Amino acid sequence: NIDSTRIDHPTNFIIAQAFKQLNFNNYYYQKLSEADYFYRKGELSKAREIQQLVKPGFAPTANLPTAYDDLAKLNVRGQQYWQTANNAIEADPQESKEITSQIFEPLQSLVKEYPGFIPGHILLADTHDLYGEEKPALATIERASEMYPAREDILDTKIDLLLLYGKPLEASIAAREFAYNNPDNSKSKAYEQAADQYFDQYKKKLNSKITTSGVLGTIGQIATGNELDAIQIGQMLLAGEKAAGQSFSQSIKAQSKLVTNDKQLKYLNDIGQRLARLMGRDEFEYEFNIIEDPTPNAFALPGGKIFFHTGMLELMDSEAELAGVLAHEIAHSVLSHSYKQIGESALTSTASNVISSVLGRGAGAVSNVGGLLLTQKFSRDKEKQSDILGLRVLDAAGYSADGLYNVMAKLKKVSGGGGPTLLSSHPASEERMRYLEELIQTNGYNRYGYEGVEAYRTVFPR
Repeated sequence: NIDSTRIDHPTNFIIAQAFKQLNFNNYYYQKLSEADYFYRKGELSKAREIQQLVKPGFAPTANLPTAYDDLAKLNVRGQQYWQTANNAIEADPQESKEITSQIFEPLQSLVKEYPGFIPGHILLADTHDLYGEEKPALATIERASEMYPAREDILDTKIDLLLLYGKPLEASIAAREFAYNNPDNSKSKAYEQAADQYFDQYKKKLNSKITTSGVLGTIGQIATGNELDAIQIGQMLLAGEKAAGQSFSQSIKAQSKLVTNDKQLKYLNDIGQRLARLMGRDEFEYEFNIIEDPTPNAFALPGGKIFFHTGMLELMDSEAELAGVLAHEIAHSVLSHSYKQIGESALTSTASNVISSVLGRGAGAVSNVGGLLLTQKFSRDKEKQSDILGLRVLDAAGYSADGLYNVMAKLKKVSGGGGPTLLSSHPASEERMRYLEELIQTNGYNRYGYEGVEAYRTVFPR
């Protein structure tokens, strides 16, 4: 049975409103503040007990079968699927009907009925590739990677396929994600180094495409406040993530009204830097800024440049919620999502439209200057990648692991149809909410850690 207090209960609207009224009010945060008192004293059981009184329960998640490689662990039916497919692959049938019935149907049944048998996923992905089916091959190995993210053999297959299909940046992201989510793995350092190599391959590919498409040429002057700032997108991208992020950050600052409150900026920076140190990418110069804008939003530029709107900070009520959003945004930068988004825009837009798509200028420009990163959704995979890394770091830092989940719950309720919000680029769908619940539960993250209610409200008064 689904707990009726859950945000994603079928009677969503009613439950969401009840959750908002009962939990996201002063009483809710008073109790969390009380829990913080005991947390700081080291009385963690008491802190947990208080938080459990006001936090809604999560529905139990289905246990994923343990991964295994031994064919002997398959029952007769599973072994028949495996043997039928392998015999057919060796016979190399030419008729599409035979290929489907003798190879793909048995393998698809195998991975569906016996998901813990890892060789089945890998063989299905490789066989799709063998028959020239790129999208099914990548989709198959991606599903396996989501189920068993700590498996090196799945990762290696995924990287091989991505490189084969000319996707070195995606290969870099996959290798880096594994390294940062599995820091104790003996091969994590090697995967991190491989990620750098794949990223260099991407830059070479980007250089060739940009030169061919003419994006590297001067693309004109852009109004930034009272100044005109000429930016050559191609040159900026080729300079790398750090330099690209710095250039975009300067342009956004020139167009925006920035908060200059030293206390607030120091608080945001201290938490952000602490989380960033747990993420990697030490070559980045992380920077955290606040824009005067009532829209509840936050976005990440390449190279660790993170921006919050005042509307987002006003929506949140605890340090754990702030840290949850910070960790998620930092993860987008760490995993090169913003860089890839901008690079794709540069290669698919005309030169005159690149800047407007990135900085939100031009005809019908939105009020937010983060145009591309504010109004275009990251892919489902990239949101998951950032959720996975962000939640791991949030938990490791000692915060309640449901900080991001609670912010998403608030956004889901308060967002209307007008104007861009965090939901534009980071959708808080019911599927997303359930996935966050699953991540917290399956990884054993602590929902009852430090909340930091008073600390947050001292800096950002209600």
